[in-house]
Amino acid sequence: MTEMFVSDQKKGVRERIEREALKIVLFSSNELAIPELTDLGEISEPSDLGNLDSFSIILLILALEDAYGVPLLDDMAGFGGRNFDDLADFVIERLPPGTGGQ
Repeated sequence: MTEMFVSDQKKGVRERIEREALKIVLFSSNELAIPELTDLGEISEPSDLGNLDSFSIILLILALEDAYGVPLLDDMAGFGGRNFDDLADFVIERLPPGTGGQ
């Protein structure tokens, strides 16, 4: 596997992680409970796993399992990462060879 493919693959997986994390934050935000009072400027976009609560992380992992068709949740006990790059590496390690990560 070439370094460029790994880099492109990681970029694609990281972008997916960021999109899924943002969706989870938006849908779980109390500000969205009353649409006319919603100010999306008050909802901060998650920049790493520390911005998510444990339930949101589980939702993120399940969304990634669904997106890539690989089991992740059972392996999370061995995951020691703290940011989206670490999570992208974790996902990539479990992807079948030749998967683009998009």
